[in-house]
Amino acid sequence: MKIKFLAGITGLGLVALCSCGNQNSSRTNETNNSITSTTEIVENDVKVIEHSDSYYKVSFDTMGHGGNIKTEAIDKGNNSLAVKPSNPKEAGYKFCGWYKDKEFKNKYDFSEVLNGDITLYAKWKEYKGVGYDTNEAPSIYLAGDSTVQTYSESQYIGGWGQYFDLFFDEDVNVVNCARGGRSSRSFINEGRLFTGTTYSFSENGGKSIEESIEAGDYLFVQFGHNDDDTKDFEDTGYKYERMVPLGEPDANGIYPTIAPTNKQSTTANLPGDMTEKTKAEIAKYGDTYYAYDKTGSNGTYKGYLKEYIDFARSKGATPVLCTPVARVAFQDGKIVGGPGRHGDDFAYVKAVRQLAEEEQCLLIDNFEFSKKILEIATKDFSDFLMAIVPNTLDNGPWPQGYDNAYQNAAAGYDKMEATHYNKYGAYLTAAYVAESIINSDMNGIVKGKGDTKEYFNFVDHILENPFSYVNPSNRLSISKVNEIEGLFENVFPTDPNRTYISANVAIKAIDELKAKGAITDINETNYESWLEYCKEARAVYESLNFDIRKDVSNYNDLVTYEAAAKAARPKAIKTVVLSADDFVDVNTPITSQDHIFSFADDIVTYNKKAAGFTFNEVEYGATSKSIRLPGNSSTNTKRYIEFNVEGKCEITIISSGGGETKRYIQLTKGATKICDFDVEPSQTVFTNVVDEAGTYRVGSTGSNIDVYYIIIEYYA
Repeated sequence: MKIKFLAGITGLGLVALCSCGNQNSSRTNETNNSITSTTEIVENDVKVIEHSDSYYKVSFDTMGHGGNIKTEAIDKGNNSLAVKPSNPKEAGYKFCGWYKDKEFKNKYDFSEVLNGDITLYAKWKEYKGVGYDTNEAPSIYLAGDSTVQTYSESQYIGGWGQYFDLFFDEDVNVVNCARGGRSSRSFINEGRLFTGTTYSFSENGGKSIEESIEAGDYLFVQFGHNDDDTKDFEDTGYKYERMVPLGEPDANGIYPTIAPTNKQSTTANLPGDMTEKTKAEIAKYGDTYYAYDKTGSNGTYKGYLKEYIDFARSKGATPVLCTPVARVAFQDGKIVGGPGRHGDDFAYVKAVRQLAEEEQCLLIDNFEFSKKILEIATKDFSDFLMAIVPNTLDNGPWPQGYDNAYQNAAAGYDKMEATHYNKYGAYLTAAYVAESIINSDMNGIVKGKGDTKEYFNFVDHILENPFSYVNPSNRLSISKVNEIEGLFENVFPTDPNRTYISANVAIKAIDELKAKGAITDINETNYESWLEYCKEARAVYESLNFDIRKDVSNYNDLVTYEAAAKAARPKAIKTVVLSADDFVDVNTPITSQDHIFSFADDIVTYNKKAAGFTFNEVEYGATSKSIRLPGNSSTNTKRYIEFNVEGKCEITIISSGGGETKRYIQLTKGATKICDFDVEPSQTVFTNVVDEAGTYRVGSTGSNIDVYYIIIEYYA
């Protein structure tokens, strides 16, 4: 980065030439305690930082508080720049940012490219707390799993850690070190907390928290999802890489706190059922690692969490324990625990609470909050606080893209998450963590026993409102949104500019559909066009909030047109179906209505399952397994499914990719390729028309693909 300051003083401050990126932020909720007189700025105390070759002029007015302007180059991913003055002359004031007007209504963050010369005015806030140093604002480090980590803006999944900094002013630095799939044990094994391993990662610039945390900082810790060993997973990698046992509770239900001990070799004496993939992952830790021990004698869940508490205190930092957010499993209107859901009676959650009390450590109960909002939403609406599977799905901007992708197989939708929250659910959790800080005695002593006392001096940094709001899915009832957001007393997560689409928009779209023709105009030659017209009108209706849809007075007309278009589709006179559940082995062909399906030598059954679905108004059930195509079928004659057809027909294949990226499947007749088509990681439906009788093959041209159904339809 470069910034070039010109020699010379203007009437209101230093003239600077600088260029910036496109970061877009605005925080406007600080209290105005400004002094209106101006102060000359000493030019030679300004640090010179290099930047690019495109510049504009800015003058700075410290509004009577500041001495010299100092600069900070802050890389926010797009070379944006922050500039702030030095400490104010008067005690008890802190700098709150630059504004383009003396009324402090229009904030400037050095990312907007300016046209011409302007003056920026410094805003200050009176600080009434104890022990605050404007040059020593704390950093908050987050250690956690996928429910805390930062995700791409294009995805419909969120971690609360990516929104946490929205509730702090510019002085507090939130460092999100959380990463999906990590437990309290694997986070340590990978060198994310302590230094000394060979594992490579990108969070915190690839540095361990130990390398960067300082006295006065904070370490927020949330694990539990991946530690939970109450469910036997088919993939033993979960056990050996992640899980941490609770240990046996005593007569009072208190789980043991046993510190991790006895590091083992990452290459020798590994368990016999450890997969090669897991061995390769563990080898990245270095020579030794903390291994999984079902008994807990080499370390329990509370023992590993205590490592984080002891570490933070040894650095002069403050540890903060967070219970894991709730998973979605309803029974009689309540979220319930069980194997893989934090254990019976939420045992893993209880253990965190126990440890916080035992160690006199601040506890933020994310589990209780998330459980409460899921139960407020009820089973009917809780889905719309959760992410969509696959979580890589990008169907347009949030929340419209999310709303349109819901239950839309063509958009790649597979199912709803029960673990990971969507952007709005994660944002609410971040707001709750901020609310918990405010509601705690942060400038005094946290309630506890013994001599260990936690002091907090950053409560003043919590804003009443974030500078960037995250709005809910329109599928989440307005009444439920209001009830959930009504839980907050000191933090206000409600976007004041939030709007909802009017019912009139959908009424107009349905009227436009009706204007294209009468119901009687729909027939078997044009039904496909009418299905598209209906789909467009339906999308507009679906964009309305649930509570508003009842006001669409002509909705029944849309339903009538949809039914007519579907009814006009010609009916198959014969349908032949192969289900993965029919598959026995490669030596057992399957016959369905005189059609024989045979399987090449490398075809195998796999444990991936298909969700039930409707195709051409026929219900197809869920499968208990898949038929896996290993790949490279175009060059390997042992990797395909072969079947015969009697003449012109439609061949439909329901499948999914075996990994996280798009795969490709091929339909051939002999040596002739009929077509290739994409297979998403989620359940994909593809149909192709063939004109001739003959023998056809389906195979993967790349990596693994799981086939659930092959449907052959003949028409008159």
